Amino acid sequence: LLATLIGALVTKPYAIPEADWQFAAAAGGIINTTDVVLRAAAAAGIRNYVTSIDIRNAHPTVATEVVIKDGATVIWRIWLPASMTTPWDIDFPTPLRSSANAALNAAAIASGASIYLDAQGYTAP
Repeated sequence: LLATLIGALVTKPYAIPEADWQFAAAAGGIINTTDVVLRAAAAAGIRNYVTSIDIRNAHPTVATEVVIKDGATVIWRIWLPASMTTPWDIDFPTPLRSSANAALNAAAIASGASIYLDAQGYTAP
């Protein structure tokens, strides 16, 4: 059994609510190839996990790949067409996992796209 700090039974997947985190896209989205920190490095021995993302490329003509990185190492990649009218919701039954004490980053591969990426996950050993 898994419980919160006050003893309430946890029936959700993955982790207790206190370990959850969320990332919301900035206004204007990701528009260049610079890494965007989804979740900063956790404490020594603690990893960041991504359980789901919501992603969309709003630029009318520029398509791009988008990657999620464990620090600087790509651990997940997707191709996004230009002019997406609805976001894609992606769940990871096996969560994406960072190395211990490493940040999770996201980046577009082509400059000029307009990527809106929201991510959810948790921290744990």
